[in-house]
Amino acid sequence: MTIRIVFVDDELNILEGMRRAFHRMRGEWSMDFFPSGAAALESLAVAPADVIVSDMRMPGMDGWQLLAEVKKLYPQTVRLVLSGQADSTSVMRAVGTAQRYLAKPCASEAIKAAIAQTQTLRQVLSSDRLAQLVGAVGMLPSAPTVFQNILTCLKEPAASLGDVARIIGRDVAMTANIMKLVNSAFFGSRRPVVSAERAVAYLGMDTIGALVLGHSMFKGGAETGIAGFNMEQLWQHSLQTGSGARAIALAENFSNGEADEAFLAGVLHDVGKVVFATRAAAAPNEPSAGEDMATMEAHHAEVGAYLLGLWGFPNSIVEAVAFHHAPSRASEKGFNLSGLVHIADRLVHLRCDNCSGQNDPGLEPGYLAGLGLEGSVPGWSALLNAVDSELAVA
Repeated sequence: MTIRIVFVDDELNILEGMRRAFHRMRGEWSMDFFPSGAAALESLAVAPADVIVSDMRMPGMDGWQLLAEVKKLYPQTVRLVLSGQADSTSVMRAVGTAQRYLAKPCASEAIKAAIAQTQTLRQVLSSDRLAQLVGAVGMLPSAPTVFQNILTCLKEPAASLGDVARIIGRDVAMTANIMKLVNSAFFGSRRPVVSAERAVAYLGMDTIGALVLGHSMFKGGAETGIAGFNMEQLWQHSLQTGSGARAIALAENFSNGEADEAFLAGVLHDVGKVVFATRAAAAPNEPSAGEDMATMEAHHAEVGAYLLGLWGFPNSIVEAVAFHHAPSRASEKGFNLSGLVHIADRLVHLRCDNCSGQNDPGLEPGYLAGLGLEGSVPGWSALLNAVDSELAVA
């Protein structure tokens, strides 16, 4: 199926260069090239696009203003920003409106790969409505308690990078927001950063402080629009799942890097629930406003995976979020990252449900047997009990 791509740049030679570079894609893409944001919006009013790629610095309506309008009017359209700017204000504006930041000069193959990935990710969603739900997201709101903790920490003269990283790493939204930023082309990390500790060390205290205090990158006090959903409880469950996934990974001789990925994937595995709940509260007239807990439970994995994929997270993390209820569906076979998160998630839920007398963790049928690990659950449960004790002390 042909998809429509809109390119926007006020430099005509760059537009012509992109037209030539992508000429061979005309069988798969329907492409339009516009020299201004106003012209692009006029075209979108006639025929919405699947993807828009916009320059940042343009006269009149610049890139972040254009993408903000597209986000509001056409949330299902994937938004990519292409820029050579390096000032933090412009970047933060772009991060709040664009789903991917590509740095100039950018090879046509990199743009092509980014666009192709958005279409692959779209296949994980079961409806257009879910694409609109995710597309309306800018930055995710943090749990109120954790937000206050980060504010207090950053105002302390003696605060360390380790202190900041521990707070960020314990919150779903803060973790997702900072990983989106640090892994964007703006910061130019050569390898994906998959831990809060490395992200904070990479950015430094001054940059973190400016992002939180100056640009309001992390926002707290988020209301939720779904009855029965509690952000603080989600924070606690996600932290326990991430810590449990890391502990199981280390016990099963995964590398330290894989254990770090397991922690990150565990913390983020339910990020789709944050999307559902906060969009329902923020925009009561949107289709998501009528969602209930059952709908959120049914679709949060695909919503979370789609969001993280658009934000440029590694495919291993995206798959772990997408398949944390069914790890056998992941592309990597064997005992994989999806399996680590699945097991930790179910064992954490089992302990929570024990008050009602449940003893079945609800693992995917046949998954452990296929790996020859069906006898490992008691040992993993003991590991998670030890992790809970450590978290309680911390």
